[in-house]
Amino acid sequence: MKKPNMTVFGLGRMGGQIVRRLYANGFSVAGWNRSQAHVDEVKKSGAFATTDLAGAVAFLSDSPRIFWIMLPHEIVDDFLFGAEHLGKFLKTGDIVIDGGNSFYKDSMARAEKLANIGVHFFDCGTSGGVWGEANGFALMVGGEKKIWPAIESVIRALSSGDNYAYLGKAGAGHFTKMVHNGIEYGMMEAIAEGYGILHASDFGLDLSDVTRVYRKGSVVRSWLVDLCSDIFKEDDIANTKGLIDSTGEGEWTAKTAKELGVDARVIADAVAVRAESKEKKNQEKFSNRLVALMRKHFGGHAIH
Repeated sequence: MKKPNMTVFGLGRMGGQIVRRLYANGFSVAGWNRSQAHVDEVKKSGAFATTDLAGAVAFLSDSPRIFWIMLPHEIVDDFLFGAEHLGKFLKTGDIVIDGGNSFYKDSMARAEKLANIGVHFFDCGTSGGVWGEANGFALMVGGEKKIWPAIESVIRALSSGDNYAYLGKAGAGHFTKMVHNGIEYGMMEAIAEGYGILHASDFGLDLSDVTRVYRKGSVVRSWLVDLCSDIFKEDDIANTKGLIDSTGEGEWTAKTAKELGVDARVIADAVAVRAESKEKKNQEKFSNRLVALMRKHFGGHAIH
């Protein structure tokens, strides 16, 4: 069976990885980005990339055409439906996959709007951070079940083998990824607060030694604890500002839990901590510094 071809729009931290992983797996794939620097980086892999939107669309000759967007959620509607962006190129039978961090209700609305012009929409929650290209992403997909076979080979290639799933109608993928990120908020905050207590004690603990023990055989062993091991060896924690940026998914999770009548106090508290980290007095907290550095290590997020 011939592998489908596709174009990825948005070649930042995750989009560039997606193009390179698919290209390495024998897919015919192109990349588009407004900035030349990201385009040049993708070109090093041998894949086609361009800053020309029309050229990126023209790369696709087969039907169905698959367009994967990896853009900030704030600009997705304008990119999909704006007269100067992808919207003017879409036609009946096309498939659009939103692999970014969009709010699931927005994805449901986009699916309905695109269906009115005969375009199929999938929302794909994408997890894996800067390690996804090498290790495979975890992928959570929502959309039309009858169209799913047309994109499953793409999703499978991006995964590590079986850590992907078609989860149901439009919105299901981004809903599941939203909750994933809410859990991530709570886990990171608990780990960081625990290390904050260890750091504040009068035992003079070597946190690298503590982490070496936590990483193997303990109940709390996890990738996040593994990242803490790297942080204690590589990073200047004392000169890292405890300002924790966020993409909004933790807040969406807390609000959705409230709408559903579900008690999610740990996630809500973790969201509150991030909001409070904007205050200068909270940027000295050891736990806030550690969360900021965890985000850097798994997702390539900026620190201050």
